Amino acid sequence: MSEWFGRLSFGEFVVLIIVVFEIAIIVATLLLLLVMRRRAISREESHERARKEIADELANILDANDEGLHQRMLRLIRGLPADIARRLLTELAEYVPVESVGGLRRLYLESGLAEAARASALKRPWERLRVIRESRALNDPVDQLAELIKDDSPEVRLAAFEALCGLGRSEEALVALRLIAEDGRLSRLRVVEALAIAEPFPVEALRDLAKTDRAELREVIMGAFGRAHAREALDTLIEGVTDEDVEVRIQALRSLDEIGDPAALPACLSALNDEFWEVRSAAVRTCASLGGEGAAEAIAKLLDDDAEWVRHNGALALSRCGAQGLAALRAAAARGNSNASSALAEHRLSAEGS
Repeated sequence: MSEWFGRLSFGEFVVLIIVVFEIAIIVATLLLLLVMRRRAISREESHERARKEIADELANILDANDEGLHQRMLRLIRGLPADIARRLLTELAEYVPVESVGGLRRLYLESGLAEAARASALKRPWERLRVIRESRALNDPVDQLAELIKDDSPEVRLAAFEALCGLGRSEEALVALRLIAEDGRLSRLRVVEALAIAEPFPVEALRDLAKTDRAELREVIMGAFGRAHAREALDTLIEGVTDEDVEVRIQALRSLDEIGDPAALPACLSALNDEFWEVRSAAVRTCASLGGEGAAEAIAKLLDDDAEWVRHNGALALSRCGAQGLAALRAAAARGNSNASSALAEHRLSAEGS
């Protein structure tokens, strides 16, 4: 062996040392990956065992009358890494009505996981999103949503808003509505959906907020009234039809269509003369829904509108306005109006299909 090494030049010897060193690094890396993989598998197995044991006793845990069972489950949770324990309780709580999570919430608090959640909420935004998910599932066990709704991160604010609405605390969420309404159209859409399913729906608080000078906020409020079918806000929506902002007017018309109260028809008919074609296009649909045959004459005038979309949507709206609407379409088609002809053809196909 020494003779073999002796035949090596200095350069060859250096190359040999480098190769041996690289092989050692590769072997060490593979061993480390193997250990990490086994640890990950072990963590997942611990999670699944604990999940199965808690799930088997879930009904009794929710009942919260068996102290012995509670202590046994508490020891089980404390024996898990904090991350796994938090994930486990959150996943289980998401399958349970929020008013029934008391037993799981108690495990969360007494196992020290609340402290871990508070600590992680001070770190990165994605950690705060995780805390919001836990808070929503476990009915906000450490009252963090009230703080997270004021977070600097738009995504965190939005998630906290949705969580508060889901927990029946929508009025608390409204403190962030002005900021979230300015975070973009997608955020506004999510806010509208969150408010629409909130129980109780904060109709009076939203009516007060609708007096704001922020157009984005008024647009959100108009949308929420429609999605929630809030007839109590009909007067506010009717005012919205003449709002100074185009998007607010459009949203008010769409919401009136969703609510379907004929009392709003006069305001919607006036919107057929709006200077913006987008508003007129939204108005024809709402007028047809609310007025039926009574709106046909007014809608028919828009078959000759300057805007193609208004003519198109006006023709479709007339096809839903009963006999008078169809008569107006036939008269327009006879004059060579292509939108009227298309709407009549579509109406015939629909009638034959039904």
